[in-house]
Amino acid sequence: MRTISSKSILIALLYLPLIIMIFLIGIYPLMFFIKEDKVGILQMKDDALLKNVIWKTFFYLHIIFGGIALLTGWIQFNKFIRQRYRSFHRAIGKTYILSVWLSALGVAYIGFFAEGGFIAFLGFMLGNFIWAYTTTNGYLAIKKRSIIKHRKLMIFSYAVCVGAVTLRVWLPFLVHCTHDFIFSYQIVSWISWAPNLLVGWFFARRLKEDQILKP
Repeated sequence: MRTISSKSILIALLYLPLIIMIFLIGIYPLMFFIKEDKVGILQMKDDALLKNVIWKTFFYLHIIFGGIALLTGWIQFNKFIRQRYRSFHRAIGKTYILSVWLSALGVAYIGFFAEGGFIAFLGFMLGNFIWAYTTTNGYLAIKKRSIIKHRKLMIFSYAVCVGAVTLRVWLPFLVHCTHDFIFSYQIVSWISWAPNLLVGWFFARRLKEDQILKP
């Protein structure tokens, strides 16, 4: 019977806080449907925009499918599931990819209405582009049965996805330090995802040379 090593337990404990935060932020969009009052960023929006059907459609497209991407993406990095339950891995992967595309589509529109003007707009749009780009190319890589390229790209993809978590960690800290929400929001539009990519690069560079998936 296989025993769980102390190293595996330690790694699991180190990742546990992150997984808990991912889960909490992943289900956070439910608050927009449960509460009747303005929630989160909606408090910064004027009533005219909140009544705009097009904006609301893209906003909910972003938060709902962004939450699904956040909740499903981390499962894909579990080696046991990848190796033992490939069909489940593929199903979750397809769910993640579709969710990213739909959520990124939402950002592509609502980004034009972001607080913080052009600086915040550029930060969120660039992060959104990298998210969609790495996800799409990660999907194309596995279609060509290129395992390592796929894994590297999906590491970068989920690193940007976790920006939904790191944004909520950075923003209160920045507001506390600067006492300026707009300035803090401009900064967080970049640092919510850019440092995550550096962490992703650290993990991706540890992967071996490219492999081709056997049929």
